[in-house]
Amino acid sequence: MKDKDYFDNVLKSVIDDSDFNIETSRDIFNEAWNKREKEMSKRKYFNIQNMKKIVLVPTCCVALVLGGVFTFSPGARAAAQEVLKTIFYPDKSGNIVEKSEDTEIPVYGPSIPVTDENKSDIERRFGFKINLPEKIGEYTYLKEDDEVGMPYARIKVDNVKYKDMDSIVNKLIKALHEDKAFNQLSKEYKLTGCADSKYMNEQGHQLVLTLMKENEDSKNYNEDIEQEITINDITCKVTKVMQPKYNMKEIEKGVTRTNMESKPVDTITNYILSWKYDGVEYYISIGKDLSNIDVVKQFATEYIKTLKEK
Repeated sequence: MKDKDYFDNVLKSVIDDSDFNIETSRDIFNEAWNKREKEMSKRKYFNIQNMKKIVLVPTCCVALVLGGVFTFSPGARAAAQEVLKTIFYPDKSGNIVEKSEDTEIPVYGPSIPVTDENKSDIERRFGFKINLPEKIGEYTYLKEDDEVGMPYARIKVDNVKYKDMDSIVNKLIKALHEDKAFNQLSKEYKLTGCADSKYMNEQGHQLVLTLMKENEDSKNYNEDIEQEITINDITCKVTKVMQPKYNMKEIEKGVTRTNMESKPVDTITNYILSWKYDGVEYYISIGKDLSNIDVVKQFATEYIKTLKEK
């Protein structure tokens, strides 16, 4: 089974303004970030300095592997509107071709941590339960820089023009925190809620588990199913996916984005274990080959068991 469309999907502030027609600015970003920082200060294990304030990710695979990070300052946005006329992007056959900056691409917005305070609100907007427990079998949340890990949530937008990515930032921020904003944005774009968490065992092996409730018509990727396996009466697919690798371009100090104005420098292969349960899609990245397939299967077995116990 092979989809004709090229695989370009696989990962994670509040603004009190009812008007969506707002311009991206440092004041808006800072206001949103300060509010988010105040809200999250109650969580002792949360290190606010380790969160990216504003990120946009053009997706070239499932949320498990990100194609690059986009951040824009007002000056960079103005320059982009004047200079970016074409981009290099895969066609339906997977060939890299030159396209207009009006080309619509799937984009991941900024990610936020899922906490006890906001979990139920995010689940209501996304339409599914975020079942990412702290412990799965011998795996626990990955600790980075001595900080306890946690799940993260983000919104995927399927039909954003490349040249308009920066202007959608404010809407994505609001949609993560407000029902009204989420519902209004869903009238303009195809939205998919995503949640993921990193896990690690005592041997240091790391896995990323991603959840999303994706519409069939939003799946615009090319997949080659290598094998199908059954775990606890659930059919799981082992899929080989391909994605272009782009160089990163610095817009200003500390601010970079994927340079899609230049041709990709490589093509990356990744294998994914995926399944669908109760209307939700689940993805685990296996890696560039199948050497870790048994480890991933065992992790999936433990996780599916917890799903069915709920």
